[in-house]
Amino acid sequence: MQSSGHHTLHPWTVPGTLRFADGEDPDNLNPLLSQMTLVHDLAALTMGYLFVFGPHGEPVPSLCTEVPTQQNGDISPDGKTIVYKLRRNAVWHDGAPFTSADVVFTVRTILNPKTNVSSRAGWNYVRKVDAPDAHTVVFHLTRPYAAFMNTYFTPAENPAILPKHLLQGVDVNHAAYNALPVGLGPFRFVRWSRGSEVVMDAFDRWWGGKPKLRRIVFKVIPNTNTVLQELRTHEIDASVRVPGDQLGQLAAMPAIAVIGYPTTTYGHFDYNVQSPLLADVRVRRALTHAIPLDVMWAKIDHRSGRRDWTPIPRFSWAYDPSVPRYPYDLRAAAGGLDAAGWRLGRDGLRHKNGLTMRLRMAGNVGNPELDARVVLVQSSFKQIGVAVEYFRYPTPTLFGSYAAGGIVATRKYDMASYAWQLSPDPNLENQYTCANISPKGLNYLGYCNPRFDAYVNDSLITYDRARRKRDLIAAQRILGADEPTVILTQRVDHIAYNDDLAGLKPSPAMVFWNARDLAMGKR
Repeated sequence: MQSSGHHTLHPWTVPGTLRFADGEDPDNLNPLLSQMTLVHDLAALTMGYLFVFGPHGEPVPSLCTEVPTQQNGDISPDGKTIVYKLRRNAVWHDGAPFTSADVVFTVRTILNPKTNVSSRAGWNYVRKVDAPDAHTVVFHLTRPYAAFMNTYFTPAENPAILPKHLLQGVDVNHAAYNALPVGLGPFRFVRWSRGSEVVMDAFDRWWGGKPKLRRIVFKVIPNTNTVLQELRTHEIDASVRVPGDQLGQLAAMPAIAVIGYPTTTYGHFDYNVQSPLLADVRVRRALTHAIPLDVMWAKIDHRSGRRDWTPIPRFSWAYDPSVPRYPYDLRAAAGGLDAAGWRLGRDGLRHKNGLTMRLRMAGNVGNPELDARVVLVQSSFKQIGVAVEYFRYPTPTLFGSYAAGGIVATRKYDMASYAWQLSPDPNLENQYTCANISPKGLNYLGYCNPRFDAYVNDSLITYDRARRKRDLIAAQRILGADEPTVILTQRVDHIAYNDDLAGLKPSPAMVFWNARDLAMGKR
């Protein structure tokens, strides 16, 4: 056994080093240009944000010194002006001081139409941003925006602050910076060996104090069974987002701890509502009746997470338990397709106006859980005269930008399955409103309902929570009635880790929100 301070370590533990694995290689390391959850996990360790989210999803000041509110005067009475007071002791990993100029530069980069950000939802309400001094930033909005805390530089899949001194005058879309960013976090990028690993070392000049870990190594291991084996043989210390079918084996492993925590992430099947096969809401409702969701949850997810019908999680103040539901019922599914005019042909498939009900299902490679779900969908849909062709793509291809021809962004699918992470303060704007249909935002479904938009927009122009709740309940019910997306589960994620690791306290929005406090040494 080894000793670390007052604690004895397992012989396989590398003192001061955390090695963790995930199944995908990053598409880049700049969260401004990525929607990969992994990229945002790494950014939470290395990049700078005004706020992070604590263990209960509450905002915690990071590069800001306090949370702006109308009560403390940092939000104007009309809700259109927000003042951010910045820390004075933060420096970039290259030693340059962090100032308000970096925040202003990043906002202008995001608003630049030439920048390939995935979405500008929320940012489009920024009329201007200015810096009265080196440690104060003022956002001037065109309207009140209740989701500002989730949108403007927080790690809930949002951009991080960029260094003006390194990127001014540079095309950020193609900058070498994106492969090894200089950040403001407690760890700094050292090396990215593509397809293999990303290495991050402690940044001892971090404003929050010297991190307890000395090094974090992220390893790319596409096969979940290989991840399990490397945990068993102690070649890695942790696996984030453990598949449900591995929980039993992991619980039986000596020296491995497993914790679960509720998240704001939900898995889903999406319908491309602009596809001529799926434009009719009666068809979408009928198909959902033919998806064995409860079987998937029991057999594939092993009852991990929570079965539900809305994107907003149950622990949220805006959750609505009364949204429309479409339980598994093949008779109802067939009847719905009949009512929509899709007739069975001699080939066993349904036809209408020269079209055949043959759906293209898109997913990512290396996803055995999705593979199993699609097998069930194919079998069930076949019984009602619907064929499903399954196309699996590398993650960068599936989630590539509209400009890059990404499959979901350009809607080259009829159905697709992946996961979204909502912000802790629920906001349905980015994924489902008309104004955010790709390429303008992350509405990859092509869904548009002005009534839905009206409720979502109203929920964002007031800071009155009771009014926002009424709006979001109405919006959830409209979304459920229109059925552009099928919720699979509200995810409860699990982390399996070497029990020498101390300080791990994941929040609903962030695995590594308290990265400085992670340590190898206490059991």
